[in-house]
Amino acid sequence: MSTITHVNPDGKTVLVNVGSNVTIGYGVTICENAIIGWNVTIGEYANIGENSYIGWNATIGENVTIGSCSTIGSYSTIGQNAIIGENSYIGWNATIGENVTIDRDTTIGPDA
Repeated sequence: MSTITHVNPDGKTVLVNVGSNVTIGYGVTICENAIIGWNVTIGEYANIGENSYIGWNATIGENVTIGSCSTIGSYSTIGQNAIIGENSYIGWNATIGENVTIDRDTTIGPDA
């Protein structure tokens, strides 16, 4: 893990812990204390909430919103325009389709 400086579209600078081989698309907002694992791809205009964790080998689509204090498990895929509510847990190797909204405080098990 390395700490990088990320400049959000609003000009705010945040420090983010990231693994190696991470791709962050144009216009992505990452809030404070987010942790992004190895080999993660984050699509354009995604929004990663504060204190969130994205596991290794995860793929986050374009225009996705991940609420504060949420976890996206390793090898998971979040489709374009999906919304993951605050304090939610998406298990290992789960797939959330495009245009899906997951309410806050929700748990989705592994391999879902």
